[in-house]
Amino acid sequence: MKRRAFLKSAAASAAALFTPVKGFPAVVKLRNPNSLLSHACVGTGNMARSDLDSLRSHKGTHITALCDVDATYLEAAHKVCPDARLYRNWAEMLEKEGTAIDSVNVSTPDHMHAEIILNALNRGLNVYAQKPLCHALEECRAIADLAAQKKAITQLGTQIAAWDCDRLTVHFLRSGVIGEIKHAWIFTTSGGFAAGERKWPLPEDPVPPTLDWKLWLGKTPYRPFAKGVYHPGTWRKWRAFGSSWLGDMGSHLFSPVWIGMDLGTLVPQWVKASVSDDGWNPAMKEQFWPRMCHVTWGFPGVKATGGKPFEMEWFDGPSKEASTLAEFLPPNALQAIAAKTAFKQLPIQGRVIEGSEGWLISHHFGEWPAVVLKNGGTPPAAPTLEKVPTHYHEYLNSCTTGKPTTSSFDWTTRLTDVILLGNVAQLQPGTTLKWDGRKIVKGA
Repeated sequence: MKRRAFLKSAAASAAALFTPVKGFPAVVKLRNPNSLLSHACVGTGNMARSDLDSLRSHKGTHITALCDVDATYLEAAHKVCPDARLYRNWAEMLEKEGTAIDSVNVSTPDHMHAEIILNALNRGLNVYAQKPLCHALEECRAIADLAAQKKAITQLGTQIAAWDCDRLTVHFLRSGVIGEIKHAWIFTTSGGFAAGERKWPLPEDPVPPTLDWKLWLGKTPYRPFAKGVYHPGTWRKWRAFGSSWLGDMGSHLFSPVWIGMDLGTLVPQWVKASVSDDGWNPAMKEQFWPRMCHVTWGFPGVKATGGKPFEMEWFDGPSKEASTLAEFLPPNALQAIAAKTAFKQLPIQGRVIEGSEGWLISHHFGEWPAVVLKNGGTPPAAPTLEKVPTHYHEYLNSCTTGKPTTSSFDWTTRLTDVILLGNVAQLQPGTTLKWDGRKIVKGA
């Protein structure tokens, strides 16, 4: 079944089979007779293994089933969850376990997220999904609609939302200390996505006996296996499987700005991008995301901006500044602001938000944010925040209480819309794309 047909079918099935009950979560009574939340994992290696370990650390949760297309990862995960049932095919697992489990996490390459999430939601399951939530715009809306119909407990895997660095960023944005928000610069200058050689076409290598390559490919057109290229960890730069560095790090870096400005279901009015000239031929451009990019979104006014329109910019640039690559790096003027803080310089990955009264500089993780006031005054001290569960434990707690999670799909689907619109703009550099978020249509 083609992707669009699958999405349409899943949404239609949900509408036909489900009658919403106002005020109740998807899971009211746990299905496991021992009163533990029964959870299944799709993906068990690398980041998926980190997810598994965080989820199984919750004392009220039992890992009932594990699924992975790579038997090596599956066997390693089975050692820490010895009574879990094992599967190679996620569809088979959900078919057999769907009435026995309460929850599932989807920790696969981006191109497989939507199919698995929609299948799980359609079975009445709660879902924790790795970012980015979707690989294509139509997937976001299908997931948002189905999650709302099912009243499912959901969480996007922006786990740093539970860390003090993100929570304090949210606090300072909501406090009004920097005044009405005027502009946001969000950036990563680690050089990580630009690194590594890109080749196409590739020689065909034997598929490892532990890997089900066709299941890994999922609904994407078949291509031969290439050792050390797609699996286990370098698929993100491929357009067929990943969502660029914007999809990966952008999901984290936008999150506290989105929450702190209370943007909710806001959609941009336009987007434009510039990308690095990588010297690729047309066939290469069809395969890879650009190595570097600069994306700008224009938004309508909101309360945090005093009702005035505002812009957000994304910079995915090199680890070291070069005059020919300056457009992919945060503006130099921001370094002068950072010099007034204890950081002394901009972080490698982070955010600078300008308000009418000052600036907020926020690291991706580890460091607390800093405020610089335009009048030269002393900014308020950071408050002591109450302790909260990890992002994973918050989700699992919510599965039994029905309390909304921090990064539920009702708004993170819109955040993902913004990120994927940035990817659309990367493929049409230099063109301002107008966007009607109500009709889900785009036009130059």
